[in-house]
Amino acid sequence: MEKRTLLAIVLSMAILFVWGILFDQTKIKGTPEPKQKTAAAVTPSRPAQNPNPISAAPAVTPEVSARAGGIIIVDTPLYTAAFNTKGAQITSLKLKKYLTSMGKDAKPVEIIKTPMPSLLLSDGFSDKGLLYDVSEPGAITLRDNPKIIEFRTEASPGVMVKKTFTLDPKIYPINYQCTIENRSAAPITYTGGILFSNIYPLGEKRSGYAFEGPVLLNGTHLEEFKLDKVKSIGSYRDFSGELQWFGYEDKYFLHVIIPKVVESTTVDIRRVDDKSLELRYALASATIQPGSSLTRDNIIFIGPKEIKTLKSVGYNLNKALDFGFFDIIAKPLLIAMNWIHKYVGSYGWTIIILTILIKLVLYPLTLKSFTSMKELQKIQPLMKEIQQQYKDDKQKMNQELMKLYQEHKINPMGGCLPMLLQIPILFALYRVFYQAIELRHTPFHLAGTWLPDLSAPDPYYITPILMGASQFIMQKMTPTGGDPTQQKIMLIMPVVFTYMFLYFPSGLVLYWLVSNVLSIAQQAYINRKHT
Repeated sequence: MEKRTLLAIVLSMAILFVWGILFDQTKIKGTPEPKQKTAAAVTPSRPAQNPNPISAAPAVTPEVSARAGGIIIVDTPLYTAAFNTKGAQITSLKLKKYLTSMGKDAKPVEIIKTPMPSLLLSDGFSDKGLLYDVSEPGAITLRDNPKIIEFRTEASPGVMVKKTFTLDPKIYPINYQCTIENRSAAPITYTGGILFSNIYPLGEKRSGYAFEGPVLLNGTHLEEFKLDKVKSIGSYRDFSGELQWFGYEDKYFLHVIIPKVVESTTVDIRRVDDKSLELRYALASATIQPGSSLTRDNIIFIGPKEIKTLKSVGYNLNKALDFGFFDIIAKPLLIAMNWIHKYVGSYGWTIIILTILIKLVLYPLTLKSFTSMKELQKIQPLMKEIQQQYKDDKQKMNQELMKLYQEHKINPMGGCLPMLLQIPILFALYRVFYQAIELRHTPFHLAGTWLPDLSAPDPYYITPILMGASQFIMQKMTPTGGDPTQQKIMLIMPVVFTYMFLYFPSGLVLYWLVSNVLSIAQQAYINRKHT
């Protein structure tokens, strides 16, 4: 019975593991069918003086709109950013510490695919085509102190728009402030928002199962919007509530806008064309009196989904790093790995040390399990006698077997407990090795090793084969019971595990290999002790 239970657990784990790899979308929320939007997201206020809305017509001619703006390059130790005076937007941002591949000619990862952000000044009119004057044109190099870059333009007669970017060379977040000044003689109504676009071509295949697409934090709830829900041009889904931040993410990187003042508002997700999506964050409508101004403060984060970096930003940005159903286990494991890495300087050795620590924590249960299995093996002759004696009375046979277990103080399920505890740890570590940017393009860091990237499969299949061999040795050393057919089935499991682990991140295979080696040592000790 114990072997049948163990076999069921192992087979279930294999099925669930493959299912998780192929279909795990536990945090990607389903959405209703897209619908056409028929009204503006924010209804403008209607004070008694009937203020005029901001209009583009007097200020922007087609000739001006068609002109290209000037480029400002800002170089910092963390990134190189490019700003365009047309729209006062970030048109490029390359992360220096993260390369596209591990090749010699690899280039820094480019995060920005389309200029961002745009300011919606009124319904149907944004500043994308406006040409701004900039406080400091040309190239700027930042190494120690923050720098303020200010853009100004006239959106319509008497209405000035100012965008201010504050860049700190030591951190990824960029302070982003928008100010609308009313220099006219009459009040104006502001009913705008923030536009944030990105490139997601229709029909493009996505690699892996890590989420990629629009994301936002609604209160404390992470919303990840499935791209296949917004296929028709003009269709959209809106999210309403206290939206803390919004933007886009992929497996390793995040670029979002964080309003410093959280408001109850709406973010619309809509397809602009067959290549791009657009997020529309609605700002509360306001009336700006003559001689007054309206200012909105935000933070733009464009950087890695690194747990330490995200926590340092605040605003619950660390919730963007989500490991799905096993997040509650995966994050503590990642934090533990980063802590160990501070002292050893190698994630390969970190994995080995973490495996040893997990084994030490589970050792009392493992010892009890192996001891129980050894004792179970000793009473096999008595079990066979009972099974033969009561072969026609299953109920009586089970009662007698339970009495036998009680007399010898054996828990028939005791051998399964360590396996049950290992399953969630294995799933959690899979998500960590697959998704944590700390392990991206990270080699073993030991002379002569063949593992160039712990987040990718072993290119030579050495670790999966060694793991399968260790699984076979451990299976042969483990006390067994039951009929020969069941034993043969159990011996097939190392082959199944080897095949599965061929395509898993090599860091995870290293963990399971070291765990098996330690289990073999434990079993050898217990076998000698009970001989």
